[in-house]
Amino acid sequence: MRKRTMRSFAFGLLVSTSLIGAAYYTSPPAAPTEADVEAFLEQHGLVAVAKDEYDKLVSNQPKAPAEQPPKQSVQIVYVYRLVIEKGDTPEAFAKELEAARIIDSARSFNDYLQKHGLTRSIRPGAYNVRSDMDYAAISRLIASP
Repeated sequence: MRKRTMRSFAFGLLVSTSLIGAAYYTSPPAAPTEADVEAFLEQHGLVAVAKDEYDKLVSNQPKAPAEQPPKQSVQIVYVYRLVIEKGDTPEAFAKELEAARIIDSARSFNDYLQKHGLTRSIRPGAYNVRSDMDYAAISRLIASP
């Protein structure tokens, strides 16, 4: 085969593939058959109902009561008097805070203090801490800036 013949053949393949692709992507999808719909409904545990039957079911349904205000959840906030004496380790008072249900985990609080370099800047004293405070608020309270 010569170069020109090969190019013509490749161009013909390209044009025919483009035409087939254009026809495929521009044609509307085939509508599902009734057997396809029934199989889908059965597979998903659904039931098909006629429109008038649906309207009758909806009209027979009792009306929903007037909107009630959402119930407010009660959040219990624990308050603990933390006393840090000179020489206390962060692990010791973190366990105290965990036992008093102020923090969820003593280990994660220690990790927070170490990560932010606050283990050496903890000041001795008495502090009121609450369970709604996050690690950052507690560390601002007990550590010098």
